[in-house]
Formats: sequence, structure tokens, C-alpha cells
Amino acid sequence: MTTAALVLAVVSGLLLGVPVQAAPAPVETTAAARMAPMTPPYPGETRVITWNICGEAGSPRGTAGYCAFRNEPDRKAEQVAQLVTEHQANVVMLQEVCGYDEATPDTGRRANWRKSHMALLKERLGPGWSFAHAAGNRESDLDSRCRGEALGGDLGVLLAVKGTFDGPVERVETVPADLSPRKLPMVCARITGLPDKFCSVHLIPGESAIAKRQSQAIAAHLQDDIPVGVVIGGDFNRNAASADLAPVTSKLDRCLNGDHTYQYWASTAAAPSRHWLDHLFTTRRADGPRFVACTVDQSRMDRTRNTGAEATDPPNGYSDHAPVIAYLRDAPVPGDMTGDGKPDLLAVDELGKLRLYHGAGTGGVPGAHDIIGTGGWMGASVTHRGDWTGDGAEDVVARVGGDLRVYANRGDGSLAAPVTVAVGLPTDARVVSPGDVTRDGHPDTVLSYGDKLWLYAGVRGAVPAVAAPVLIGNSGWDVMTLTAPGDADRDGRPDLLARNTVNGDLWLYRGRDGGGFDARTLYGHGYGLVNRPLIAGAADADGNGVADMWTTTNEGTGTLMFYAGATGAAGHPVDGERTTVGASSWSTIRSVS
Repeated sequence: MTTAALVLAVVSGLLLGVPVQAAPAPVETTAAARMAPMTPPYPGETRVITWNICGEAGSPRGTAGYCAFRNEPDRKAEQVAQLVTEHQANVVMLQEVCGYDEATPDTGRRANWRKSHMALLKERLGPGWSFAHAAGNRESDLDSRCRGEALGGDLGVLLAVKGTFDGPVERVETVPADLSPRKLPMVCARITGLPDKFCSVHLIPGESAIAKRQSQAIAAHLQDDIPVGVVIGGDFNRNAASADLAPVTSKLDRCLNGDHTYQYWASTAAAPSRHWLDHLFTTRRADGPRFVACTVDQSRMDRTRNTGAEATDPPNGYSDHAPVIAYLRDAPVPGDMTGDGKPDLLAVDELGKLRLYHGAGTGGVPGAHDIIGTGGWMGASVTHRGDWTGDGAEDVVARVGGDLRVYANRGDGSLAAPVTVAVGLPTDARVVSPGDVTRDGHPDTVLSYGDKLWLYAGVRGAVPAVAAPVLIGNSGWDVMTLTAPGDADRDGRPDLLARNTVNGDLWLYRGRDGGGFDARTLYGHGYGLVNRPLIAGAADADGNGVADMWTTTNEGTGTLMFYAGATGAAGHPVDGERTTVGASSWSTIRSVS
């Protein structure tokens, strides 16, 4: 067999769950099987949906300009309402949506305003919601009227919130009248009880003077809101990285997700055109992230070739854009147990005590440590990554004996009494909490036992809990040491590091939507049990935005090494430069995380 054929065979085995020698195999399961049930938001959590619904009547199926169900506003309104229910969202931002100004009396609105997406969505969401719409116009005829017999209202952007607006709604025209008759407004409002200003935007594509002035107008309007709090979402039309928007976007965090948000497949094209057009940004926190989940729902995006007629060749989605959904709340920096924004290291010593080493933010840890578990930790498998109680602090998950337990962090790294979330586990089961694998805004944990890999999805509630285990790796895992690097490839999904204890190779398994991990890439080698007895993902321990790692060594009485994350020649994450950060006595440590 050629080298290329061997590589293909190994990758095929990984993707299809076929056992391959020395290559632990992920199992393909449906996203529905891997996803934990949607649960209510934590107090103070905001759930935002942004979606360009492509809602204004246009060209028929098979011709340029087609978009699914443009003349069926009921279908689109129903999909938005379903999204709100599925995610229990409290903020909705829509673009290319037909609506009206509620302050205008019925007699002053367009005659068919009740057929608008806004009116139909109001019916479905029911009382308790507030709506604000800002009308723009089309480039072709500079008219704002939504065309079509079944469609009413004016074309524009929409902001809908569960609650009441706090202060006036801002309708900001982003195109100066002296430059163009185009109207491309932004609609913004504050919500009673929430700290942020929320804005729905739609940018035009390209680098024309209009596009530049539009970005400049948005940046200028939001500058003063950034310190207080802002959430801006919409269709940025490939201008999200524009230098003209940088005064705002450079100070905000972006909802990261590697999935494309737009697709169009022309009837004559061999393959569809895909782009990342739709985004959500929010004010950056100094002591942790705000986005705890970022999802692109491609199931609602039309992915079919634009050919035939809707009756005979129907679309399989409701827009050429996919909705982007984000959950926001104050969350801990991954790995940070003490609330100072720096990842920390946990260690079990030879006396069975659990130690907490405070990260210095440079990759190092001081020699002094706290004892946060006074005994009984010998033989336990310990991990920490994620807030299991919704209080903004990272908690500890451990397999102790045959029990899987969650130890809530009191906020300073000390631990409360445990909550048992699973029983009857093998006493040699190894546990690692990569983060939010299922991307539902709640952390999950992964266990290895019986040569298999299992996902225990976290379930939020009054107390920590996990869903029934789902098999995500069907063979070859007994020889692997698992640890959690965080998001090593920076695609918005937590990844998994696995060290082969037979040959010392270290592999990165990239996270994928819904739970589970994709085919592996080599992260490093030479991590044998003798020279590198223990390994631990360090999250971003040196604060440069790249996932790192700690290991112990057999040098002298044992040292602690810090490996700064790097990028290899092929563009994959790899281990980088190493530094000794613990000079001695690490041979007394039995496990690190």
C-alpha cells in the first residue's frame, strides 16, 4: 500500500468508526443524538438570534436573484418563532425583513402591513415582546415597499426583544443623503434589565464609497456605547473585517463559528458559493468571555441548486443565509479557578491531596499552592473546564471511585460539597472536560473506559447533571491519555488532546458541531510516560490567544514544563517552544489538569 493510500485508509477509519491500528476511532452519530435538550437560560443570560431571512419578493426559482419562499411570509415567520422556542431566545435581529413602525397609526401604514413578517411574527411570539423596525430601500428602484401579493410592509431591519425597550429606539441612517439615495438603516435599542444596547445591521458588499461611509457611520454611532455594553448583529456582507469598522469591532468579541452562513448554488455552477457573512459582536470583558455558545443553524439555509420550480424542485431551507445564535453571559476564562482571568493548574499529590497552583498569566505557576482537597483524591481522575452552576466560576469534575462528581467552585478556587451526577463507572475511567462540546451554552465531559470514548453532555438545572452517555469513540482509547487544550484551532469549538502512551505521539482531535471530534492531526511527539509522565492542557496560559500545555518530566526530582502553542507548517496547531516553569519535586505529583 502506498503512503497516500495508507493515510487515506487511516482517515477513512477515523471518520467512519472503523477500527484502525493505533488510531482511536470517533463514531458518527446524529447531531440530535449528541445534543443535550435545550434548557432555560441562567439568570442574566441573553440569547440572541440574527438572521437575514431574505424576505422580500424577488425572482422565481431557477433564475438569478431567487431566494426560498420569498412570497410566503408565514413560512419565514414560523421558522423564526420556532428558533425562538428552540433556544428560548430573548433577542431577535432580522435583515431583509418586511415590517412597519409601530408608532405609526394603522391608517398611516401600508394597506397590507398585516402580511408583513413583523406582524406575523408578533402573532406567533405573543405578548411580552417589543418590536422595532427601520425601513430601507432597494438598490434597483429605491423603493421600500415589500413587493408581492402575499407580502406587506416595508423592507428593512428588525429588532425584537422579550421585554420592553428602555428609552427611545434609534433608527440610524448609515448612508449620507449627499452620497446616495440608498437607505440602509441600523436599528438599536436598550432593553429594560439588560446592560447592553442591541443593534441589527445590514451592510452592502464591496469597497464602494457607500460601503465605507456605511461602516464609518456605524462605528461612529456605537463608539460611546462600547464601554457600557453593546451587542451588534446582522449581515455584514464580507465587511466585518473592514478597516472602517475597526474602531468598533477591534474592541469587541466576535461570536466564533467556523460554519459558513451563506450559500447560493447557481443552476449552471458545478458547486455552490459559500461565504461567512453573518456575525454577532459584543463588548469584550477583561476577566472572561461573554459568548458561551455560538451556533450556525445551516438546516434552515437553502443548500439546493437553484434550478427548476419550487413545486418540483423545492428548496431545503428558508433563506440563502443561516441564522446565527449566540448565548451570552459572564463566563470564566477557560482554566481559571480563582477569578483573576489566568488559567490555573490542579494537581493530586502523593498524599491524595488536591492542589491548586495559581497561573501567572505567562505560562508559569509559583511554587506555592493552595490545598483545596485535603484527602481522598488518590486514584481520582480530575478535570476542570466550564461553569456547571451558572455562577461565573469554573468548577471541578472528577471521577472518584465509581462516581462522577461536580465540585462547585466558590469563586476563589475552593470547592463546595460535591454533587454526584453519575454512578457505576469503572474505577479506572478517565475523565476530561473539554468545555461546551455540544455548543448549547453548558459544559460537557468526556470519559474513556472499556477502550471507548463517551460523551456525558452537561444538563443545566437547579443542580449539575449529565445526560445519558453517548458513544463517540469506539476503539483504541485505552492507551490514550486525555486532556483539554481548549479551542486549539480557534474555530469556536473545544478540542481534545490525546497522548498515545505506547509511542509518545500526541494527537489533536478537533471539536465538531453537536458533540464528538473529527479526524486527528499530530500535535507533537516524544511524550512517553518515562520522560513526560503527566500532561495537562493549559488553555491559553500565557495570554496570547493560543492554547498551551503543561507536562511534568523525569529530570532530577521532576520538573514542570510549559509548552506554548504554535502552528505547524501544514497550518495545524502543534506544540511550540518549551520552558521550565517548575524546577523540582514534581515527581511527587500523581496527576495534573
